[in-house]
Amino acid sequence: MARLRIRDIAEQAGVSPATVSRYLNNQPGQMTEATRARIAEVIDRTGYRPRTAARNLRSERSRLLGVVLADVSNPYSSAMLESLSGRAAELGYSLMTAFSAGDARVEAAALERLLDAGVDGVIVNTCGGNDDAVRATARRVPTVLLDRAVEGAELDVVTSNNVELMGGLVRELAHAGCTKIRLLTEEADSSPVRRVRAQAFEAACGAHVAEGAIVAFEAEAGRATAQIDACLVEAAGGKLGLIAVNGLVFLRMVEAIAAVGPVLPEGLRIATFDDYPWNHVLFGGVTTAAQDTDEIARRVIERLLERIEAQTTRVGASAHLEPVHVEVAGTILRRSSTR
Repeated sequence: MARLRIRDIAEQAGVSPATVSRYLNNQPGQMTEATRARIAEVIDRTGYRPRTAARNLRSERSRLLGVVLADVSNPYSSAMLESLSGRAAELGYSLMTAFSAGDARVEAAALERLLDAGVDGVIVNTCGGNDDAVRATARRVPTVLLDRAVEGAELDVVTSNNVELMGGLVRELAHAGCTKIRLLTEEADSSPVRRVRAQAFEAACGAHVAEGAIVAFEAEAGRATAQIDACLVEAAGGKLGLIAVNGLVFLRMVEAIAAVGPVLPEGLRIATFDDYPWNHVLFGGVTTAAQDTDEIARRVIERLLERIEAQTTRVGASAHLEPVHVEVAGTILRRSSTR
């Protein structure tokens, strides 16, 4: 069976091919509702699908969005990628994805490859230490930063309300009777998010508990377990609270605790960022600061498309849109680990 063409749809709907083209490109102009309904009926009945590649050539868009994520091993990244992909697909876009593995050089090379591939815009979850490359990318295509800002750059940023979430976890542990709290984090300080959470931790501890301290380690290193073991020994002397700064650190913390036994040691309370299925069952349920990845993805994609549309239509250049800093509210999920 021959492939349907725009003029075939136009003949059946009793309109011109140009009218069908305007309908498909969501540019109805003065088109009446009756005309739109006739075109829609023919398209539904025939199962017609436009040739995306040809339409993209006419609009000078690839309908591809580039995404660079910092750490594929972090469960947050996979959850975010799933949400970004779903939202982009709903709006007729596909993703080209790269992971930097926390390496600024890899990130810079990935950005260049995405630009060479002709993406319409880029979403960057920067690993840090790569500000010049991110700024250079933003000068070439619309760019939105995911979760991590670039200091001194006037770029859109969409992230979580990390300060409030960290404060909520500290309060949960304080209410559970903890007089001392330790924040388990990664040794490298390149992540703006970890820095924000560490600063918020110190401020909240000053207001709610007698003693707060940050325990930093390389999440992949064996000595992480030794440092957590030291915290478990400390818990034996009284109520100690541990907060994992992200999902990757949380897994290291769980490995060390599980080596002691299937239940939390007496005197220990724990909490973490990022909610995953295992948080619901480990130790009877772990209190979690859950980020709203679906809403973050929605805001990121929609802001990027706003910039792409502004640049493409030239109804005000993309650069004339004022940068926004969006903080999407997360939720403290109280579970057995702090009761």
